[in-house]
Amino acid sequence: MRPPHIFLRRAKDYGLPIAMTFGVLLWEPLSRLEFCIPYLIFGMLFITFLKLKISQLQFNVWHIVLLSIQMIFAVGSYYLLLRSNPVLASGTMICFLAPCATASAVIIGMLGGSIAFSTPYVLLSHLVLAFTAPILFSTLGAADTTVDFWQTVWYIFKGVIPLVIFPLLAAQLLRYVTPGIHRKLANIPQAAFYLWIISLAIILAKTTKYAMLQPKENIHTEILLAMCGLLACAVQFIIGKLLGRKIMREPITMGQSLGQKNTTLAIWISLTYLNPLSSIAPASYIIWQNSLNSIQLWNAGRKADRSKQKNNQNNEAIG
Repeated sequence: MRPPHIFLRRAKDYGLPIAMTFGVLLWEPLSRLEFCIPYLIFGMLFITFLKLKISQLQFNVWHIVLLSIQMIFAVGSYYLLLRSNPVLASGTMICFLAPCATASAVIIGMLGGSIAFSTPYVLLSHLVLAFTAPILFSTLGAADTTVDFWQTVWYIFKGVIPLVIFPLLAAQLLRYVTPGIHRKLANIPQAAFYLWIISLAIILAKTTKYAMLQPKENIHTEILLAMCGLLACAVQFIIGKLLGRKIMREPITMGQSLGQKNTTLAIWISLTYLNPLSSIAPASYIIWQNSLNSIQLWNAGRKADRSKQKNNQNNEAIG
């Protein structure tokens, strides 16, 4: 019989692709559980934040750099595609403009990145989007509808604050009030990851349901939008990793912060402000970013195995 840690490792390696497969194949029953997603995200962030101290959170200039990259690529891609296809232009723009995913800290933590860097960026990127998106869309002429400015700000805030601030405060409160319970919960292996794969299956089911409801006559444009989502995903992860490797020595943190997006919010913005069909691009982004996350977790697991094997061989040689 294999020891328990082997099964835990295998779950980490293959959990995301299995969850994605279940989400696509069982989309009808699983999509009915979408009301659970905020609670699952709250739980996984709470567990992740148990290992973080508020004193470690710091805003720095690289947050501004990442926001600038998002804005430049969002506006640039919009103007680049506008003449050929306005729908593709809008879909690609929102894939770049979307803020950092609220649950990005979970993957960053599992890959060995800096949660202290990513958490402030989640808050800052949502704050900037809340105030700039309505203005940007009206300036570019991309908006199809007129929505109250403060309505958008409130929608984004009410979706982000409970999911990021509340679990952070709850984790810190537990640290100081009941340190024993805090320590036990923080040491549960991969608890946040298990919550993540459950939520991912439901998110993929919701995405599949959304795609299935689209008119068949738009299939060609939908495929192009999905490819634009793939390109936007690849560009942001690559730029983030290159920037992190050369400047901060944090390729994982920078790559995930720039590349992992709050796609649910991006879809809502597309449906509210832009051509509704453009929401297919951020919907496809869910598949692309989580496929990449699966590969990264698998590679991280392989490296950990090789390192452990090498250490065992060295210990045997010394012995």
